[in-house]
Amino acid sequence: MLATDVREISHNGNSVLSAAASMAVHSDNGTDSDEVLKALGELDAVLKENAERERVLFQRIADVRLARENGQDWKAILANEDEPSTVQLVSTILRRQSEASGYLRRSLVVALRAEGQSIPSIAHLFGVTHQRVSNLLRRVAQGGNTPSE
Repeated sequence: MLATDVREISHNGNSVLSAAASMAVHSDNGTDSDEVLKALGELDAVLKENAERERVLFQRIADVRLARENGQDWKAILANEDEPSTVQLVSTILRRQSEASGYLRRSLVVALRAEGQSIPSIAHLFGVTHQRVSNLLRRVAQGGNTPSE
């Protein structure tokens, strides 16, 4: 779960635009404090964490290759790994990046819609179909896939 996973949108049936508008908040000093900035911060943090995990993974891959080239079987190689294992590192890196990038995409779609962008224009920006954008907005409005999930 992401560190920013604390915000929810009401399930009271408000329109997508109303839900989107509630996500685009500005503080009194004019500085954006919206979900997109939070999502960017989350992605930044995840990428930094993943960079360290990837350094460990690069070394782990070299160790696994060497062990295999020296004739060890896969069970022995995997059983002798330190935690987290190579497979766990890969899974964690991909999962965290997927979560953070999904949060950013959802937040951007909601913010763009709140700014008055059409669904087709958002779809074009993201390189997806308008149906994908509509479905995402519908899920956000229903509270099932809020930007901060």
